[in-house]
Amino acid sequence: MLTEQENITPIFTPAIQAKPYAEIRRILPDFQTVALDEMQTYALQDRIDTKYLIRLVDLPALLEELASTSRVLEVAAQRINAYRTLYFDTPEFSFYRDHHNGKRPRLKVRMRSYLSNGQTFLEVKKKENLLRTSKQRMEIAAVNPVISAVMFDFLKDCGVKNSQWLEATLWNSFQRITLISNDACQRMTIDLGIAFHDSTTMLQLPHLAVVELKQASFSRDSIIVRSMKEKGYQPVAFSKYCTGIATLNPTVKRNRFKQTFLQFRAITKRTFANVYLDPVRA
Repeated sequence: MLTEQENITPIFTPAIQAKPYAEIRRILPDFQTVALDEMQTYALQDRIDTKYLIRLVDLPALLEELASTSRVLEVAAQRINAYRTLYFDTPEFSFYRDHHNGKRPRLKVRMRSYLSNGQTFLEVKKKENLLRTSKQRMEIAAVNPVISAVMFDFLKDCGVKNSQWLEATLWNSFQRITLISNDACQRMTIDLGIAFHDSTTMLQLPHLAVVELKQASFSRDSIIVRSMKEKGYQPVAFSKYCTGIATLNPTVKRNRFKQTFLQFRAITKRTFANVYLDPVRA
């Protein structure tokens, strides 16, 4: 079991992110803002998710396209907000295996700390049979690898079976930009600086961004869907938890995620001539 959040040593120099981040920070002030207390209106806790894996250097152009049609979440004067997540699974990685095997409905259990406002939640995400995603959560004091009795009751109410066997399996950290369309029919998150680690191994993806479009029902007329298609990006089945587990644990089955890893390598090669990313042993 993981016992604490450990420091992550950068694999690459900050120069890899410096120019794209400077462009992103130049563009974000062009957006109108939405406050955190307004977000519940646009929560879309029951939704259709569409994900894209893109190069960080392509993100500024996408943001420029969206500046006139979307608002950006601002928390404590910050428009890029930091998150820290601790995932839980059984010793046999049951949640991971359910995802890998395409089982539906399936669950994911995590504690997530929203560092910009100090809130932390125990969250249960459920992927439904019709590809819909729902999320339930309860506020907790802090991320903790030990699950309390009150948390067990919450997990049981959410349909998590045998929750007494759950243990902490993976840390994940990233930064997020959240956009709300002006017509309020869709929300988009953009995750940057994604990193994973367990007690012995780490992986950072500083050159990638994960764009996730959240809609009540999927629409190809979305400006985001059209823009991604024009840029040559196709939707990808991507899970932070499964990516981290499959990358850092050489013994788990991973063939279902082969296409995702091929995209990792292709985007990496386009970003750093002939460089490949592999986990680093601590």
